Amino acid sequence: MTLDLSATYTYSTPGFPEPTETVTTRVGTRARDGMTLTTVRGLAPLLAGRIEEIADEGDRLHTLMELSTARIVISDTERDGLDSTAATRDRGRLSTTYTGTPDLPVTVVLDLAEQIRDQLAADQAAEEVARSAEAAQWDHLPWDIDHPDRELLDQAVEAGVPAEELVRIVGDHYLRYGHALRRKEELTIRSLIRERHDDLGLATDRQVDFILSLLAERRRSGEGGGFYGGPADRAGIEKLTRDQASTYINSLKGTY
Repeated sequence: MTLDLSATYTYSTPGFPEPTETVTTRVGTRARDGMTLTTVRGLAPLLAGRIEEIADEGDRLHTLMELSTARIVISDTERDGLDSTAATRDRGRLSTTYTGTPDLPVTVVLDLAEQIRDQLAADQAAEEVARSAEAAQWDHLPWDIDHPDRELLDQAVEAGVPAEELVRIVGDHYLRYGHALRRKEELTIRSLIRERHDDLGLATDRQVDFILSLLAERRRSGEGGGFYGGPADRAGIEKLTRDQASTYINSLKGTY
């Protein structure tokens, strides 16, 4: 059975018609002297079933009072020199300040400590598996040579799909799986595009940016003409070969 480590338990005290005490389980972890210690306070909610089995109201309240100040401490290493009043198990890895009552012996609380330790370990293992799975998914994206989508990405580059559009497409694709495209993945895509453009002899980033700046300057100055016409947007310019881009630059500069 999975324990609710943030559960609450409410009970009333004699002479009060309404519940007057609410106990909440709290779990905290800290490092000390090379050990990792997990402390669990508010034990009553975790033992509610056993508490409700105590028929006598006075005995039940007595047990609740003893539990109210008790705690469980779970250590990842053996612990020596613990307070002699503490009950321990597994060479001090499990301990509790609860001293026990006839209706709820200390062994029950130590059994609970074992269950909590096992549950926390299982939760941590599950989190590590989830993190590893997420990391593995990020380690295998379309720009990897063995990824089934790599060919589609190459085809998109060869078809002249602009870098900005490819980044958006890949980003939208992975958002469906709950991932946001990070800066390093975006740079990887742009690097791949530059490499493919080099293979295809397409315009370099510098040529594209220079053409765009020349076009912007012409719009500001109102100049026109030239011996070579070409596209006016980034998407079209990126489809030019390097020779075509060079010719376009000369035309825009008026270098005949």
